[in-house]
Formats: sequence, structure tokens, C-alpha cells
Amino acid sequence: MKYVEQIKSLLLAFLVLLSIVFTLLIWNYKPEYETIKETQIEEVLVGKPKDLQEVIKPYRLLYRQNDQFYGTVSSTPLKGLYKHLRLWQVYEMELIKSDLSDSKMNEMVRTNNRITMFYNEEIPLRVFSNLLSYNENEIPDASFTRLIIDWSNVENSDQIQLLFLNTEKRLYYRAYASVPDKDYFMEKVIEPANDYSQYVEVERDALRSLYVAKDPIQLARDRYLAVDIKPDLFKKILFTDLKIVQRNIESSQSERFTDGTSLMTVDSQNRIINYVYPTAESNTPLPSTRLLKDSYNFINDHGGFTMDYRLSYMDIGRHSTEYQLFVQGLPVYSNDTMTRLVTTWGEDRIFRYRRPYYLMDTHIDGVQRDLESGEQIAESLRTNDKKLFNETEEIVVGYELTLEESDQDTDLVLVLEPKWFAVTNNEWTRLSPEETGGDEFGLE
Repeated sequence: MKYVEQIKSLLLAFLVLLSIVFTLLIWNYKPEYETIKETQIEEVLVGKPKDLQEVIKPYRLLYRQNDQFYGTVSSTPLKGLYKHLRLWQVYEMELIKSDLSDSKMNEMVRTNNRITMFYNEEIPLRVFSNLLSYNENEIPDASFTRLIIDWSNVENSDQIQLLFLNTEKRLYYRAYASVPDKDYFMEKVIEPANDYSQYVEVERDALRSLYVAKDPIQLARDRYLAVDIKPDLFKKILFTDLKIVQRNIESSQSERFTDGTSLMTVDSQNRIINYVYPTAESNTPLPSTRLLKDSYNFINDHGGFTMDYRLSYMDIGRHSTEYQLFVQGLPVYSNDTMTRLVTTWGEDRIFRYRRPYYLMDTHIDGVQRDLESGEQIAESLRTNDKKLFNETEEIVVGYELTLEESDQDTDLVLVLEPKWFAVTNNEWTRLSPEETGGDEFGLE
């Protein structure tokens, strides 16, 4: 028994040593974990993503110099002008007037040495600032429908004025911009305007003026063979779990896809896709800046601006945006929603998405058409339909899209017929001297 205490001490020392060894082993142990492979999320694109400036485009540039109006709808001058906008240093933006009269707006447009950019919808300044080099942190929470560029002092001071007019809310913001190369600006932006079409101002009593081409217009009636974007691509874009998506063929021209919570219908006759996710519906107020950004980002993330689509309408209350198809700088209208991308934003995601899934592919042929001058069309409307004349927001040349039967059942032939149109509250009316008021088709 006399060795009991020594044995206990040795055993304790052994246990302590063993504990130290195990601790060191744990500290230095490096298990060989298998490499975790990142889940590859398939990126589905139906077209090439586009810059914001390609979607927020005016439908007309109107120049005023030497007491004459010159205008163009061509995308080339617009692209050049946007390129200059990015180079200018913009500063001192401030609200000048909040009760702008129609007569004052008309006066601002007809002042010499000015360019007016006409937009179909109110453009939030906080979105448009992405196209400018704006030197101040605070951008007003406001929007505009016309941007007037006043270059009257550029040669003396290297400075221009930017006048942002909201024709609906009657607001007028002004900012200044420094032009880094005034000679280049005059040569590339201003001087070419002398070769553009002449326009005239059509004045109306106590209303904003209309601006139309002075001379008759020649345009071609064009026919295109369309090519489809596969609807399955949109199925991959819009549904999160393709394994549970079920397909139902309702007829030879209609089919449905659903995962139990959302629905996508395909109209193969008119090449239209309509998607809805009912549980995302929201009545929460949504600022116009966020609505436009969310809508643009959603479509652009899958390359959805597959042709020249431009912002044409926003309904803030309904969280809805519309993008109108343009061809050769002219709007394209149809009885169905074959020429517009329509989105409705919901609770942090898309609620409704309606769009065509065709592309204009092969140009088949063109037949020359002679259109009356805008001045003649406007005066005919004034004489024969005074109510429509006073309610009209704009008179434009555009294309009316119709479908033509093809020899092949699967082919879609698109016919673009040039016409004069009156645009009022996002609805268009076909015009001609013999057919005043024409046929009216609401843009749903």
C-alpha cells in the first residue's frame, strides 16, 4: 500500500500528458474535405442586353434656328447627341417654375438656337442622370417629358442650358452644362440639322402646339418574314422550378404552362406570351424611379429588348410600364399587343409580363407609299374633327402592323404600312384627309 500515492501521481501525470497530446493532435488535424462545387445557374438570354440610353429614347428631335424648324426621327443623330450628353458637366439644377402655361411651353420650343427632345412618357431625373455627368449629389425627385438644349451662348461661354419640361405637371427645371469641345458640338450636332426635314408649328387656341413635317413624305410599305424566339426560353426565364411545370395544349394556337402558382400562356397565332404570378400582386406605392429601374432591369437581364423598344408609358398606380416597338425611327402600332413589352411590378418581383416573341428577320419587299404632309393632315383634322384635334397630344408618322397569310403555315409575314396617327392618352387613331378620325384602336 505504500506505493499507492506514487502510482496515483504517475497515473495523473500520464493522463495530463495524454490530454496534451490529444489537444495538439486536434489543433493540428486537417481533414481532407471534398471541394464543394458551386451550383451553376444557367443564364438564359433571348437577345443582347441594352444600355439604358437605348431604351429611354425620344421619338423626335426638333431644331429651331433662323426662325425655322428642322426635325428628325432617325436614331443616328440621337445616338450622337446622347454621346455628347455624357461628356458635358451638368450642374446647378433647380426648379424655375411650377405652373408653366401652354403658351410659355410653345414659346420655349420656338426660341432660336434650341433642340427639343420629345419623350412619350415622363422620365425621372434620377434615372436620366445615369446618362449625364452630373456634378451635384442631390438630384430632384422630378420628371420631364421634353428636354430643351439651348446652345445660344455656347460659342461665347462654352456653356449651354438644359431645360427639363414636364408638360403634364407643368414643371420647369433648369441646369447648366459645360461643353468641352464647342466646335465639335457645332459641327456634329447643330450643323447637320440644316439637312433634316422642315417642320411647322401647328398652333392651337390655349393649347400646346403640334409639330409636323412641312412636306409630303415618302415611305415604303415593307414586308418582313418573322422568326420566332422559342417560348421554351421564356419558360426557363420565368419559372424557378422547371421540374414541376406542366404544359397544356388548349388548341392548335394556344398552350399553357403552369407550376401551380404562376401561369404562362402562349398565343402562337399572334406570337404573344402572357405571364402572371398572382401572389406577387401589390398595391404598395412604388416611386417612378424604382418602377422604371425594376422594369428595365427585369427585361434587360434576359436580353428582352430584342428589337428597338422604347419606354412609352408608365402607370404608377398600377406599377405598369410599356415599351413601344420602333422600326426605322418610327413607332409601330397594332390591334393586339404585338408591338409592346408590358410589365407590371409586384411584391419585389414581376407580377405580369406580356410581350411578343417574334423578330423581324428577312425583308421580303417594299412598295413606295406617298403620305400627305403633316400640315395637311393637321388642318384636315382641325376642320373635320375639332374635338380630336384639341385632345390630340401628338401627330406622328408610324407603321400599322398587320399579319399576312403565308404559303407555309408556320411562317409569319409582317406587313408595315406607313400612316399618319393621332396619339391621345396612349391610344392611337389612324388619320387621312378622306378618313378623318380613322379607325381607333386602344393600346390595352
